[in-house]
Amino acid sequence: MKIILVLGSPNSSNGELSAMAFSRLQVCRQLYSAGLTKIVLTGGFGTHFNTTSKPHAHYLQQALLTSGVTTADVLALIESGNSVEDAKLSRWIIDLYKPDEIIIVTSDYHQARAKLIFETVYAPFTNITFAVASSEFIDPSIINPLKRHEEIALQDLVDHGVR
Repeated sequence: MKIILVLGSPNSSNGELSAMAFSRLQVCRQLYSAGLTKIVLTGGFGTHFNTTSKPHAHYLQQALLTSGVTTADVLALIESGNSVEDAKLSRWIIDLYKPDEIIIVTSDYHQARAKLIFETVYAPFTNITFAVASSEFIDPSIINPLKRHEEIALQDLVDHGVR
């Protein structure tokens, strides 16, 4: 069995998913095969990505269910607040399901940091691949600060480790 783990991204104050979230879900749908792959969705609450009364992963799940993903193929909604929590709070899934492969779906600008985090937290499990959603068409005023944040956050992980 393969598990697709979709990392969270912003939604609006009324739960509308961002272009980044939709691009990640599009990659997930391309990888999904009913009955052969299971899906884990991350994202809880945070002032920087979700201020609604429902976790971000709930909105991701609703979008996937309307596009043909079955409820039985969504294993878990992980109510995390950041990328390190995405990995730490979803680690139990590896231990329980012992998948052949985990495919982490994130955006291109976030891949390097996600790779460092998940390979550290999920060790010794090593069959982790990354499927990236393009941020090419995201408004530069939105994506450029995120890219700068990723550079700083990645360097912090390199300097201090995943904590």
